[in-house]
Amino acid sequence: MKKIVWRYGLYAGIGEFVTFVLVWLLIDITHVSHKIQGGIGYIAILCPMVFVYFGIRYYRDVMSGGSISFLRALKIAMLIITIPAVSYSIIETVYVIYIDPHFYENIASYDLGEYRKIMSPAQYAAKVKEVNAQLIMLKNPWMNFMGMIATMAALGTISAVISALLAFRKSPKVDVSPQVATAR
Repeated sequence: MKKIVWRYGLYAGIGEFVTFVLVWLLIDITHVSHKIQGGIGYIAILCPMVFVYFGIRYYRDVMSGGSISFLRALKIAMLIITIPAVSYSIIETVYVIYIDPHFYENIASYDLGEYRKIMSPAQYAAKVKEVNAQLIMLKNPWMNFMGMIATMAALGTISAVISALLAFRKSPKVDVSPQVATAR
């Protein structure tokens, strides 16, 4: 099982890196809006999670004789998820701390502009303080990394449950009762 977890976890981790770079290039070239960027980002995070399903299916079909319980499938999925979660968190932290250090400020600026349109001045002032506190926290590489781990854990758990539901297959029931022949 360890070999399968590592193999499919690394596939998903590499997939996270590739999709991150592709999305980064796509956003840089097209300059799409922040709302669309967020949607594209979450899709890019979830796409490589397909390897979780393939890992469970491989274990079920090759290692487990064609059947796997839901809990065993979920365990394998959660183990596979840890690798892309850590890899994406590292990639994202390096990006926002070293490559684009104004990433969060740009998002905050956009969000505050939207909040200004819908909030009263008192609510807006409180929101500005809240956002500024979040920005200070997100500038800390460790806090940023742990925040991404939490995000990836939540998304990964959803992916793991869905993959486990799709891949689990009960073992066939074997009738062990003695066959009684009736005489006529």
